[in-house]
Formats: sequence, structure tokens, C-alpha cells
Amino acid sequence: MKKIIFFGSLCLCLLMSYLPSSTSGNGNDKTLITFAKDVAPIFQKRCEECHRAGGVAPMSLTTYEESRPWARSIKEKIIKREMPPFHATGAIGRYDNDPRLTDAEIATVTNWVDNGAAKGNPKDMPAPQVWKQDWKLGAPDVVVKVQKPFTIKPGQKDLYVFFVFDYVFPETTWIRSVETRPGNLKAVHHANTHVVPANFKVPEEGYIAGDFDPSARGTVMVSGWAPGVQPIMLAEGTAVMIPKGMKLGIQIHYAPSEVERIDQTEVGLYLADGIVKKNLRVLFGDRKDLAILPNDASYSLTDKKTFNTEALIRFFHVHMHLRGKSYNMRFTYPDGRVEDVLTVPRYDFNWQRVYLLKEPMRVPKGTSVEFIGTYDNSAANKFNPDPLQTVRWGETTKDEMMQGRIFYESVDENLNLTVKKGHVVAPQTAASSKPQ
Repeated sequence: MKKIIFFGSLCLCLLMSYLPSSTSGNGNDKTLITFAKDVAPIFQKRCEECHRAGGVAPMSLTTYEESRPWARSIKEKIIKREMPPFHATGAIGRYDNDPRLTDAEIATVTNWVDNGAAKGNPKDMPAPQVWKQDWKLGAPDVVVKVQKPFTIKPGQKDLYVFFVFDYVFPETTWIRSVETRPGNLKAVHHANTHVVPANFKVPEEGYIAGDFDPSARGTVMVSGWAPGVQPIMLAEGTAVMIPKGMKLGIQIHYAPSEVERIDQTEVGLYLADGIVKKNLRVLFGDRKDLAILPNDASYSLTDKKTFNTEALIRFFHVHMHLRGKSYNMRFTYPDGRVEDVLTVPRYDFNWQRVYLLKEPMRVPKGTSVEFIGTYDNSAANKFNPDPLQTVRWGETTKDEMMQGRIFYESVDENLNLTVKKGHVVAPQTAASSKPQ
């Protein structure tokens, strides 16, 4: 449904059972795992961004009294690694902003639950975490906002709305990051920012509501936000070009609500300054000839692409719809070695995140990539709207896609553009523009 170029989760509901008994615990017992001393720091680090007052999760886990009733369910979810939500495999530490608990953290919480979920000494509690809805990358160079506050009616099912901002890029602009700041964290499930071409016809109200794919109208997605996703600041010297005359739009997925909510989301742009050497590139895998038969629980398609330059990979993204089951990116190097570089064994449409490598991955020219998407069109898939239908490629969430993206820089590229506040000032001398 969406096309993505760059930029751009941690929590969801724990719909769980109540733990009836209560044990006070002794905070001075060195052998006893307690909430105050041992568990609260883990929850602060891994859970509170969503599970707090004003967060997107349905319950707060900032205090013992809030957390205690959910103890058994928390244990169940973290043992299964369903919480915090992160769907790529690989060692913890490979990706930036990886919310997964370590084995030691899981053992600590499990021990706490199994031994009575003691509170411990209140003096052992860490200082409360202060959560501010500020710009995480500092004040943006440009801020655009949805024209008018938007009302999400109570009882509304999942709703997609594509807003177009008024701001027009006055000249070709190089940017290093895009950051989304939802106006209402309880309402916004996820949001994707697009570059909108000048010929895009905008309704008078400034938005299009419904199951609409803006990419079919020529937009290109440049940023994705979901709870827990941190904005990506591109490496020094790398940027993305937005042509003169373009606008920005944002497609927001509003979650169902039992009460009326108001949202006015805004987006901040961080402009490039200094020397721009590289334009971020994308290796894109997709298949539009998919045809998933009714009740097929393991339908699979593969697309193949090849790097035509030595590449420095920064991050990955995959996009499927409700039947999406798993995704794999398999590399075959020029020497014949084969490696599964990205594996998402349990794809979840509700958590579309960017997998940002902590250390970039360098791959040689000629490396081929298999983009492998697998689907579950059976009744066992709880998200499947109708297992009796043959599913084909399409723009709505009831159709399917199998998009995979690898975001990289060409090692040999050196644009050598002098840029100030996103705008090219002057090229460097020919002697300094050789590839480095």
C-alpha cells in the first residue's frame, strides 16, 4: 500500500490475565528479586515509552501498583518475545533502537513473577522517567502541520487518512531526516510521510479518508513513524533530494476508539548542511503477480535484484498486508557465499518498522538479493479478513503486497555538493570531487 524511501516500534496492548495473590516482599532480602530494585529499571528502559500515562498502550507499567495485576501476562508475553514488539531476528545489539529484552532481563522478570512479584523497598525505586513530547532530534529546520484538527469519532474502525500539507518546497532541497510528532498518541497508530508531486489534486478539506494508496498517485514515502520508532538522522555527508515544487503529505492510521479524539499531527524536517557526498539509494524487491489461493497457509514469492555498485547498507524495511507471514532477504555474494541478512519470521502488519543497523554493512558489487515473502491466507491467521478469497496484489489492506527495501550508499559516489540549509550553494573544485 505504501512506497518507502527512508527514515523512519516498542509496545502494544498486553491483553492479559489478572494475578490474584499479592506478596509484599522484603526489600532487604538480597536473594529476592523485587519490583523496586530489579524490575522497575527494566520496565523504564523497555516498556514505559508506550506503557505510561499518555502513552499508546492501554495500561501503565510505571508503578508497582499498576504493574502487579499484569505480572503473569507480562511473563508470558516476554518469554514468547511478543513484547516489546520487534520482529527481525539477530543478536540484540545489531540494530539501533532495539527494544528486545536480553536473556538476563527476561530471567529477572520471570524470577520476580514466579516468586510472588514482591514490591520491595520503595527507596530502591529508580527516579521516575520524564517523558516529553518534544522533537527527539532537536528543533527542526522546517515544521509542517495538518491544516485543521481532525476528529476521530467514537466506535470508528481502523481509519486511514492522507493529509496534504500546504508547504511547497521553494527550490530543490537536500534533507537528512524527517521526524513525526503525533498530535494525539492515543489516536495515532502509525503514520507515514510522503513527498507529493505538484500535480496531485488535493480535496478542499485537505485530506483523503479511507483505504487509499497515495503511491498510486505518484507520491513517494520518505518517513515512517510508529510507537517506539526513533527518527533516523542520515550519516554526515548523506542526504535525500526533494525536487522544487513538491509538497509533503502524511498518511495516518488511526486506531479504533471508544471516545472521541482530536489529532493534529506535525512533521519536522532537518536540512543538510555542509558537503553532501551521497544520495541515499534503495534496492527494491517486489512482485505484483501474486495470487494467494483460499486457505493457503504458506504461499511464497521471490524477487531477485543485484547491487550494481559496492554498497554500504544502513537499514531495511519490509511491507506486506494482513496475510503477511514472514519475510527474508537472502544475499548471494560474488564468491558464492549465501547469507540470510534480514529475517522477519513473524511479520505483523500493525508494527511496520525500520531495521536500522548499528554498524553499516558493506557488500561487494554484484551481490544478488532474493526478496522472499510468505503469506498465510488460512483461517488460522487471526488478521485474515476472508480465507475463502483468492488474494492478489492491490492497494487496499485486503489486497496484498510483498515490498522489501534495502537503503544504502554507493561507496564510490561523491556528489561533492556544498549545501546550506538544504540548498546547493556551489560545487567544489574538480580535484576535490574524485571518489574517496
